[in-house]
Amino acid sequence: MKTEKKSILGKELRNASLQHRQGMKLTNSDGNIDSSSLGYQYAIQTTTFIRERVIEQKFYQVPIADFVPVDVGTGAWMEDIKTNLVYDIAGDFESGLTGVSSGPSEIATVDVATAPKNAKLITWQKGYQYSVPEVAKALASNNWDLVSGKMSALKKNWDLGIQKIAFLGLQQDLTNVPGLLTSPDVTVNTAVITKLVSSMNATEFQALVSKILAAYALNANYTAMPNVFVMPLADYLGLGAATASGFPIGSMIDYLLNFFKQITGEKDFKILPLAYAQEAQNAGYINGTTGKNRYVLYRKDPETIKMDIPVDFTLNPAGTSNNYTWQGVAAGQFSGAIFYRPAEAIYYDFAS
Repeated sequence: MKTEKKSILGKELRNASLQHRQGMKLTNSDGNIDSSSLGYQYAIQTTTFIRERVIEQKFYQVPIADFVPVDVGTGAWMEDIKTNLVYDIAGDFESGLTGVSSGPSEIATVDVATAPKNAKLITWQKGYQYSVPEVAKALASNNWDLVSGKMSALKKNWDLGIQKIAFLGLQQDLTNVPGLLTSPDVTVNTAVITKLVSSMNATEFQALVSKILAAYALNANYTAMPNVFVMPLADYLGLGAATASGFPIGSMIDYLLNFFKQITGEKDFKILPLAYAQEAQNAGYINGTTGKNRYVLYRKDPETIKMDIPVDFTLNPAGTSNNYTWQGVAAGQFSGAIFYRPAEAIYYDFAS
């Protein structure tokens, strides 16, 4: 029996909790599962050929590290990670002006102070199980490895969960476990972007260009420049249009990217599309049950934002107490995407 990556069908899919439901909307077109069609038994004829390979369900996945720096392996099995933020208490420069007759008691001094920023760590554990009859029935199809399929489902469940945490946070505790799009410490601007960028006319687009970095610089007190602009995927897909219909030379995406690179001085500046930034996909996390289209302009830097995964996905060997049923458990730990310098990020919001 071949042991290449296989699909999950029937009761195994339900056991792994991967059935289509609210909260896992970013599946492919086969995400709506008809449970009546699942199972081991199906009618075949003598002329029916069972293909050797199977086709798996697909999910929306993006590389988290492209958006958020991730630190793996620090603080394993702890309850939280504290990072000290250091502040200068020095007064203004002029307070240090002195004369030749000044004594030690007249010399101005500087000081520093620290304030801890806490990243709460969450422990995750989930398992799978199988029995002798289930394995035997799966073997009958001659193209499906039940055990490796369940292991694969468990790993996929972790990957998709960590992805959602990275961008949207933990819904029941967004204060302590926020995502890139849901930090309570980041300023929200509702004046600069009031419609999809791809739907703006030439005048509106130029107004956006003139305001978007100015709002960021003011928010950061002119101490930093951004290097990433995240926007809703649906809007990003429309940026191939010309900046002006009457003068169709350059596309909106090229103009916007060149603008960011030239003004910020960041030659590796990136504009990244993200489905979670669309109001339909962040409903329940942003703006109550309706969601908002959220654009994020920020500096991607480990000192600005970071996500910790103290314990990456760890799958323990399956065990049995009766040699008839087996159970395996996987575990891991994670934090939210924490902004340690929230002034170096800004949200631009609008609702359709």
